[in-house]
Amino acid sequence: MKQQWRERLGTVALEPCASVVAGSYQQWTLTLTVGSYGIDERGTIKIAQRFACDMQPAQFSDPAAPAYCTVQTNGAAKLAPRFAPKGHERPWMRWCVVIDVYDGFLAPGDTVTVVLGERCGGSPGIRAQTFIESAHELRVFVDPTNASVARAVADSPKFPIVAGEAAGLVCIAPSQAVVGEAVEVFVKGQDRWGNPTAVAGPVELGWEGEGEVVVAGRRVSFCAPGTGRLSAAAGGLRCYSNPVAVFATAPQWHRYWGDLHAQSDATVGVGTEEEYFTFARDWAKVDFASHQGNDFQIDDEDWERLNETVRAFHRDGEFVVFPGYEWSANSPAGGDRNVFYFAEGLPIVRNSHWQIPHVPEDAVSPAHPADVFFARLARLVPRDNAIIGSHVGGRWADVKAYFDPEAHNLVEIVSCWGVFEWMLFDALDCGHVVGVICNSDGHKGRPGAEGPGAGEFGIAGGLTCALAGELSRTGVWEALCSRRCYGTTGARILLDVQIAGAPMGAVVTKVDSVDIRARVVGAAPLEVLQVYRGRALLAAVQPPEFGRDVVHSNRLRLMWSGSRMRGRGRRVDWSGVIRTIEATILEATPVGFDSAADGITATEPQTVAFQSQTTGDCDGIELVLDDGRVGRLLFDSAAGTTEIDLAGLGHEPLRFDYGGLDMQLVVQRYPERVEALELTLEAVDQPPGEGQAAYFVKAIQCDGQMAWSSPVYVSG
Repeated sequence: MKQQWRERLGTVALEPCASVVAGSYQQWTLTLTVGSYGIDERGTIKIAQRFACDMQPAQFSDPAAPAYCTVQTNGAAKLAPRFAPKGHERPWMRWCVVIDVYDGFLAPGDTVTVVLGERCGGSPGIRAQTFIESAHELRVFVDPTNASVARAVADSPKFPIVAGEAAGLVCIAPSQAVVGEAVEVFVKGQDRWGNPTAVAGPVELGWEGEGEVVVAGRRVSFCAPGTGRLSAAAGGLRCYSNPVAVFATAPQWHRYWGDLHAQSDATVGVGTEEEYFTFARDWAKVDFASHQGNDFQIDDEDWERLNETVRAFHRDGEFVVFPGYEWSANSPAGGDRNVFYFAEGLPIVRNSHWQIPHVPEDAVSPAHPADVFFARLARLVPRDNAIIGSHVGGRWADVKAYFDPEAHNLVEIVSCWGVFEWMLFDALDCGHVVGVICNSDGHKGRPGAEGPGAGEFGIAGGLTCALAGELSRTGVWEALCSRRCYGTTGARILLDVQIAGAPMGAVVTKVDSVDIRARVVGAAPLEVLQVYRGRALLAAVQPPEFGRDVVHSNRLRLMWSGSRMRGRGRRVDWSGVIRTIEATILEATPVGFDSAADGITATEPQTVAFQSQTTGDCDGIELVLDDGRVGRLLFDSAAGTTEIDLAGLGHEPLRFDYGGLDMQLVVQRYPERVEALELTLEAVDQPPGEGQAAYFVKAIQCDGQMAWSSPVYVSG
């Protein structure tokens, strides 16, 4: 049959068809030789890439600009090309060139030549996707009959996309260690787009913290209890590890890091499931993981294969893997829910069979809307074998309208789609008992170390820390079910919380007072440690550098954040300029930008231009002025404009509401230097007279990284 389609639809050749550096500019020539069907007038040719692809959008109008493309044929027809996001069916839908045939037809043997990134007119070429992929495919579809039914040619070209040169180092150490026991430290290079790459030359490790260490290659032994971080240097690059807490004897709970939510090419991502779990284990160095494909795209054969892959990769004591899937209903029916199973062999309860109509509907699925799904899942799967995580992706989970209080519930407040603290508040407003997780929902084949690239996803992926007795499926599962977990925007921050004498996630009753003890050790200098009671900020502590003497600082920080809305169109374009009137800009530094495609684009003595987009997260710029107390500051962005009198900017930050969903600009004087890597907070509160109060802790680093504890639920 493959040979038959090759003869009917034609063949495709690509030059060059060789490895490409991620994010580099290229020129490709793709030639379609028309098959025996020919292509009728008003027939169509499509060149498509998978949903995750963030290759530069093609354009056909400006030969000197990036991504210029041309289309020609030797046949007796004219061709009309256009770039069409969603130009084909999922998963071949994000990047698509559609070529319409008109004023004639193409005969068998005619050729269509497409030059992607044509450089003859001065264009630098077209930027390739920014993430690595072992077999990147330009899939070609042909509709020869003008029936609006385009089918794939038999052999579309594939080639590898590889990492570029190291732009930085990443050092990952266990978050906890015991005196006298050696631990393995992992060091990798990382290119400008976040892809792992080789480290040039030997790696030198050092220690900054309490006590001394013994270094033997990549293994480190600690001589005394305390906290600190490792330094790593290689090839002219240097970095710090995550913080390490060293104990005299093993503590009750160990910190294990994971990414529970991402996808492979089993659904809408890239790379095989084997490549997916291999990356999580060997390159991201997470301790636990799961695979979360969209249910409406997973048939029975896929589900069986995914379970077998999970079984093959899971190893207690080494790498814990949970089977699972994403129940992907539209938001009015409940929205996305991640389903994690304790063991293989349990049924997939789909919300629909939209892309798998060949799978018969039965008593298991479809289960729709969410209340039907909750009831069916409870009937088919033992309660202690399933965890439901509410997720915001293309669709957002409506936890106010649909929630199962009897289930083990977690809310995912960070993914590559953005930061969604509002979903935690939604749950707490309703009195729901939930834990906090942060994951990637990465589609780029990099679970545990996912970056935004230059496409649809707005930020780097988050991580979940489980406080478990051991690295086993049972140990991590018990921690997640007990909500003894917390999430971060990706940094392996150490967060310790005790509220009313209980660990995070606990439900506490009949207390006379609520004693709050929190401690954070950052992966970078810290800005603030906060404790919330529901939506209300109860207490906060900052390093002493943020005291009243900060009014004399000439360093100003502008941070903007938020989303337009809860749905798919949530991304906010903040791109614009910051201008000073009278004061001169001596230095401008980006803060919190996730993508190499964003950041400062130009700096002049009184102007800084920038490109920025947020999806609930924060971006910002730090300015050093010659005199930060004279003149005015103008923030002029695509989202709005604000003018500030610098003489009136004092100790407290100024906040400006920009509408949307938590869209705001914060302008403040910032310390010249912040060095605090640890903060502690103690407070006392009175329990509620009726009902329960939810207390959680949030930490923010100076680089914009954040962490949230699961709440402790207290009643009087």
